[in-house]
Amino acid sequence: MPTSRTRLTPNTRLAALLVAGLAASLVVIWAAMRPAIPGDPLRPVTDLSHVFWIQIVIGFGSLAVSGWVWALRPRDTATRLFVLSGIATMCFTYAPAPLRESMAPVPDTVFLALIGLNGVGASMFGIAMTALFICYPGRLPYRRVLAVGSASFFGLWTVIGIAGALQGRTEPIYNIHLLTTVEMLTICLAVAAQIAVTGRDPKARAVAIWFGLAVLFGAGGFITLTAIPGVLGIPAPMDSHYSFAFFLLIYIGVAAGLQRFRLFELGDWAYRILFYAAGAIVLVAIDAVLVSLIAIDPGPAFGVSLLATALIYLPLRDVIGRRILPRPGLKQDELFLAVVDTAFGASGRSRHHRWRSLLDRLFAPLEIAEADSGVDQPEIREDGVEMRLPSTPGHPALILRHPWRGRALFSPAHLATARQLIELMAYAEESRRSYDRGVAEERSRIARDMHDNIGAQLLGALHSSDHDRKDLMIRETLTDLRDIINNAATPGLDLDETLADLRVETAERLGAVGIELIWENDIGETPDLSTSATHALRSIIREAVSNTIRHSGASRLSVQLGRETGRAHLVIADNGHGFDRKSVRAGNGLSNIESRSETLGGRMTCDSSPDGTRIEIRFPLKQPGVPA
Repeated sequence: MPTSRTRLTPNTRLAALLVAGLAASLVVIWAAMRPAIPGDPLRPVTDLSHVFWIQIVIGFGSLAVSGWVWALRPRDTATRLFVLSGIATMCFTYAPAPLRESMAPVPDTVFLALIGLNGVGASMFGIAMTALFICYPGRLPYRRVLAVGSASFFGLWTVIGIAGALQGRTEPIYNIHLLTTVEMLTICLAVAAQIAVTGRDPKARAVAIWFGLAVLFGAGGFITLTAIPGVLGIPAPMDSHYSFAFFLLIYIGVAAGLQRFRLFELGDWAYRILFYAAGAIVLVAIDAVLVSLIAIDPGPAFGVSLLATALIYLPLRDVIGRRILPRPGLKQDELFLAVVDTAFGASGRSRHHRWRSLLDRLFAPLEIAEADSGVDQPEIREDGVEMRLPSTPGHPALILRHPWRGRALFSPAHLATARQLIELMAYAEESRRSYDRGVAEERSRIARDMHDNIGAQLLGALHSSDHDRKDLMIRETLTDLRDIINNAATPGLDLDETLADLRVETAERLGAVGIELIWENDIGETPDLSTSATHALRSIIREAVSNTIRHSGASRLSVQLGRETGRAHLVIADNGHGFDRKSVRAGNGLSNIESRSETLGGRMTCDSSPDGTRIEIRFPLKQPGVPA
């Protein structure tokens, strides 16, 4: 059976804490609304000052923020200390509120109790926060000794001070502002120590830097505007009740760090805010020097301060930012060239090696590993410790861990770079595949041309008994070979002239083996064909003639070329013994003829029987890019 502890949910824990805080708030509000004369009605809520409501909001807000973090992780030492500090903040903000607002006389015992509660709350805030920053996020040396020692020191200071106040003594040892100042300085030292010891842990360092920023603005603001003037006995620039708002900055910053909310952005935000704040301080400092020491009028002094800040501080800030905040190590043009170089590697192994080298140049991770599961888009995980990249053609999905040799975390800027990198890689890979397809098609074209044209012409030259004719055919073969290699695309070749030359060539080839040629050309006036189309038509006829010579056993071959409403009709038939297309596997010859027909934009049909073989091809006479 589950125990009551296991049944407590985060919502239950948070609700219980908020109900207790709300009850304390109602008690404080009731005490502030008590009338001066017993029996009179309570003061209207609207009569309470805005300072009172500021204290209520700060106290309850601190409890709510710290309680939310604790409710999610109730067993962590850090969250327990955090919620303890929230309770302490509520105590020292609520305790003086009725004393300031109540019109009814406050009994001495109640007065002393509230003063004591104020002091205990302030002391407990410092003790809890100091212990929190000693034990989290990194492990400080002698952290237990430091935590117990600071708690004992501030606790003893508070007890002695309260005891003296109860006995009517007013020793300066219990100056509440001095106690708060020392506590805040101790907290700052603990945070600084955390930043120092977390240098090799990017996650912990990001939290420590965020803590430092929250303490710098929260504690620093309270010390500067309230605590130090109180210690020195000079008028404070800000009412202490207003300065309590600085504690909310501390709680919001610490809550974000404890929850590691978007931890990969905390470091960037911390540095940005710090740089902006430093810029404002530099501007104010220069302006104060010009006005106070050099006695320049405020208007010109402010203008000179702006100019000096822009010329000196902003460039310096950029230099420091580039060193502190790692950024992708390549410019846009360098990135594009690197991606192209990667995609066009000589082999798959080379491309994969270049891909990993590119990722190392960009992010310098300590580890690059293959992802077990598919990743659709680049994404940051483990609070910025790792970034996952989807697979790209030829490369598996990858996990990059501990960027910049473990000195930083992945940030949204790096995620944007990774997305751009994946898009560029996909584009480059597609370009490479298109290039490879073009190379393969070109190789196939050259192979077909070599088989259809060069082979047929050399075979004809081999069987020719006329030496002059043989020399001419070899020279024409060399010319065709150059055209095949160069793939000349000059339009305007004369079809009639091409067909006439082809007829003479075919007659000689067939005559050399004793085959009769019947050639009929009824195509009439035709537009000129492109070089590629002329090569295709010539290759079809040559390949069909070669097949007849080699395989058919025919005594007669007819070539008929006619015209049908803008389309050419080519019929090549022999009286050989034919072949069974189902049992005879087509070689390069028949498949090449079909491929050449498609090049012409036409379609081939082939019928074969014991009485012979008949090939028919219909193709458009007007070729793209060739004027009619």
